[in-house]
Amino acid sequence: MLNKKEKKIDMVRKQTTTGKIISELMLELGIKEAELARQTGLPQTTINRLLIGDTFDPRSNTLKPIAKFFGVTIGQIMGEEQINSQRITGTFEPNNKEAWSHVPIIDWEDAISWIFRQDSFSIHSHKKWITTERPIGKIAFAIIAKQFMEPRFRKNSILIVDPNADYNDGKFIVVTFDNKNITVRQISYDYSDMYLKHFDTTIPTIKFNKENHKILGVIVEARIEL
Repeated sequence: MLNKKEKKIDMVRKQTTTGKIISELMLELGIKEAELARQTGLPQTTINRLLIGDTFDPRSNTLKPIAKFFGVTIGQIMGEEQINSQRITGTFEPNNKEAWSHVPIIDWEDAISWIFRQDSFSIHSHKKWITTERPIGKIAFAIIAKQFMEPRFRKNSILIVDPNADYNDGKFIVVTFDNKNITVRQISYDYSDMYLKHFDTTIPTIKFNKENHKILGVIVEARIEL
């Protein structure tokens, strides 16, 4: 059990570590305080105080947008957890898509044309992103789950979809039957034939027809954002 003096020393150490880690992450991207403030929505004075060690025990709601921007955890920002040495540095570098660990959250109607539009999405043009440590393809995207997908996927949870993932038995896919509307179905195989099952078991399972049906991606992760 730490006494009052030891707690204060521990807070100073953590704060100093936090400023050092943030400085190193900023250096990776070659950004200044003003740019980090703009990207995270925090006042530049707050960023400055973190960097110079003028803030004891920084609040989690201050560190959260910084951690999210750099693709690390709050614990890693504070030095309580080790940052993976194998990670690609400059995670959020907008000119290096291969380094992104962030996936854009798009509207359902945008999924059909996503493969043609994804190059136009960047941190400057699109503000809704989700972080994942899962290995995913370069053109992965995320959508918000709808009520018809419950209880398998809770309404408003975030679903990460990878167009390059394998269509394995039991996986849930985003698919369009008319090239206008999209829905989600579960894959079921009968030998080499693929069938698509609805969440509602009273709705008949249909056989996949590559001439009329278009798979837009496989749901590889579901996340409930608190």
